[in-house]
Amino acid sequence: MAAIRATTDINAPAQKVFDAVTDLQSYSKWLPNSGPFNGTTEISESPVKLGTTYVESTPGGVRSGKVIEFERPSKVVFHQPMKLNPASGGHVIDIKVEVTLKENRGVTAVERDVYVGLPEPLQGLKEAWDKGGSEESVRVLNLLKKYVESLP
Repeated sequence: MAAIRATTDINAPAQKVFDAVTDLQSYSKWLPNSGPFNGTTEISESPVKLGTTYVESTPGGVRSGKVIEFERPSKVVFHQPMKLNPASGGHVIDIKVEVTLKENRGVTAVERDVYVGLPEPLQGLKEAWDKGGSEESVRVLNLLKKYVESLP
């Protein structure tokens, strides 16, 4: 599985960026809905930690997510298999989102890698999934940057 990578530099300490990325309840403050993202619900606990679960519903299906790595303030990994709606075949797409942070003199370099495992019947859609995933990753990082840099 090749990664869909997006990067940005945020003028803030890694801890502040990490806190924003892992505060699933406050996504609605800075991350408006899009085709691939319609909000995060059913968050099992706050603050988020290793093992926290959540749900993200989209028109195409439901992602049942879980935090599978949690290394404050440098890395968090979300595993969120997406079960497609029956109208879309009911297949499961394996999705992993890895966010890595590296701070240097108050500026945090953020890497967002998305790994998408498509089931065999959907392999013909890989190019479209990669394009959509790339656009969504750039959107998320741009909005995250704007949000974190506006915080006191």
